[in-house]
Amino acid sequence: MPVRAPSDRAPPPRQASWQPAPIARLALGIMALLVVYASLYPFTGWTDVGLPAFAYLRAPWPRYWLGSEIAANVAAYAPLGALFVWAVYPGLRGTAAVLAATLACGALSAMLEALQTFLPDRIASNVDLAANACGALLGSLLAAPAAPRLIGAGASARWRARWFTADAGPALMLAMLWTLVQVPRQPMLFGTGELGRLLGDWVSVPSGLLGEFWPPSPAHRVWAESACTAVAVIGVSMLLLHVARPVRARGVLPFALVAIALAIKTLLQPLAVPGLPAGVWATGGALLGGAAGMLLAAAFAYLPPPAQRVLGIVALALQLAIVNLFPPDQYFDSDSLFAGVRWLRLESLTLGLSVIWPLAALLLLLVRHRAARS
Repeated sequence: MPVRAPSDRAPPPRQASWQPAPIARLALGIMALLVVYASLYPFTGWTDVGLPAFAYLRAPWPRYWLGSEIAANVAAYAPLGALFVWAVYPGLRGTAAVLAATLACGALSAMLEALQTFLPDRIASNVDLAANACGALLGSLLAAPAAPRLIGAGASARWRARWFTADAGPALMLAMLWTLVQVPRQPMLFGTGELGRLLGDWVSVPSGLLGEFWPPSPAHRVWAESACTAVAVIGVSMLLLHVARPVRARGVLPFALVAIALAIKTLLQPLAVPGLPAGVWATGGALLGGAAGMLLAAAFAYLPPPAQRVLGIVALALQLAIVNLFPPDQYFDSDSLFAGVRWLRLESLTLGLSVIWPLAALLLLLVRHRAARS
């Protein structure tokens, strides 16, 4: 008798249980990495200036300071404090969670400010430390009352229990991460998995040779981007849908996923790449491929989970093949685009995550597919 894979659909539980929120923990980890990256970039030029690391704590209050800089520090640490409260719930609640979030975020800020003492392009500041701690306190105070409704047995947990299987955590986290790794400009919309950034230039040799024998025309590039975008949407949608319960409206999930990813891309890409228009990603090939991918994924939403896993594996493999084998566009130079980044230095971190993402998604689908067949 065949064994059902853990992610195959089963009736939803009668009541959501009180349990930690893995998505909040993943978001906290990503936010913490962003803060560390933004605080220590470019990670070069470390110099011993002859001062103790924490000497900045005894520095006098500056005579001149910018309110905008303080507001920026508060805004940067407020989400960190909020995510900390949600990540530790229900282990810590109320005042204890607020206190723990403020102390943990304050300690992180203190360590980062201390390390900035040894970076020539950075200035360790007790004002920044105070603003960061205040931001974490503000975020945690706002998040604590909402935790029971968002996590625990609240609306978020009930929604997840109704829409997704009990083991959906890894797929949900990868789907959320997919929406975040679209921030960098890409030669093809949703074209994650550029392995040359991870393994070196030798990975680009096949695409270079292909370009020598078959230089693609502009029309070929439009169709390649359409295909890449379509299979990328299908791949991430199957990753999410194979852990969805048989809810009648589950066909809307691909549309919601793409909408969130494009909203994040549109809002953050101009900040990550100054001077870049907000809708630069909206090419003809991208729009055609995105629409086709969403329509096909919505139709595939009603297939059984084993078929969805196979479709997801095939789609992600095709996406990787197109991204890494199609001859590169000589007019697209991502390195020069990212060289001028100033706001939070998002380019390197999100690019690294975008390379790893399809590999992690493929691994998850392959493991579950094998478990279903055993």
